Amino acid sequence: MFIRKLSDGSAFVAVDFPDLTGKGNVRLAKKILQGGAKDFARSFSYSLACLELQETGISAGISSLPENRKEAIEGFVTEVSGWEIDYTFQVGKGVDKGEVSGLEDTSNDETLFFGAVLAAMTAFPEARTAVTDLENSTLLEAELKKVNVDLVVSESPFTAEADLLFVGKTMGALGYEMVPNIQAKVVVPTTRLAVTTRGLAHCVAKEIIVLPDFITVAGDLMGDNVNSLMESLINEILNHPEGPVLGACYKAESYLSTWCPELPFGRPI
Repeated sequence: MFIRKLSDGSAFVAVDFPDLTGKGNVRLAKKILQGGAKDFARSFSYSLACLELQETGISAGISSLPENRKEAIEGFVTEVSGWEIDYTFQVGKGVDKGEVSGLEDTSNDETLFFGAVLAAMTAFPEARTAVTDLENSTLLEAELKKVNVDLVVSESPFTAEADLLFVGKTMGALGYEMVPNIQAKVVVPTTRLAVTTRGLAHCVAKEIIVLPDFITVAGDLMGDNVNSLMESLINEILNHPEGPVLGACYKAESYLSTWCPELPFGRPI
């Protein structure tokens, strides 16, 4: 993992593996920390590895005051577009679609929620109810209706009775302290790094299935094969002895070991 800083110092790109085409996200705020970007880059690397794509995960951060954001984004696009390696980005916090034109991939929220619901129903086809911590659940509800699952409206989603819990309001939204009250049978992340490491461990102890976020949110990376790839991946890892998340990590690392001289230190969990 290394950090490639832009010339004016206001932005950077965290890159997991050098000399490879990369996919990831770009975020903008008054101050974007490199640590979070590194975590995002590793998550994208594991998504790509699960899909057996020899590419690197990346994550860009643009630090800018609101009044300077337009110039900061334009400078980022101009400089990164001139680099010798092709990087494409999904827009994240603080960046609107179309603002990194030329570097922006074709991701969209409809595909994200389609993939997440597909993952959930593959893991638990008997599910009939779901709950979420998302503030705007319109797209999720639309996808759930297609598979006859009712979205339960609750001000306390981590205690509500439902078969599925879709979590993704923020990074680390599901911590260990919430797990004792969770009623859902399956946790489905709708954003990367939504479940903390301790949260995952406590869910495993309570026999709550947690699906790996670097698969559930990767529908855009699967292209036209999202149906077959998502179902195949979830079925492959669902009953892993150490749980789906570690099962997915092992799958990613198995592919990485075919071309990477040394596996990267640290998993996206």
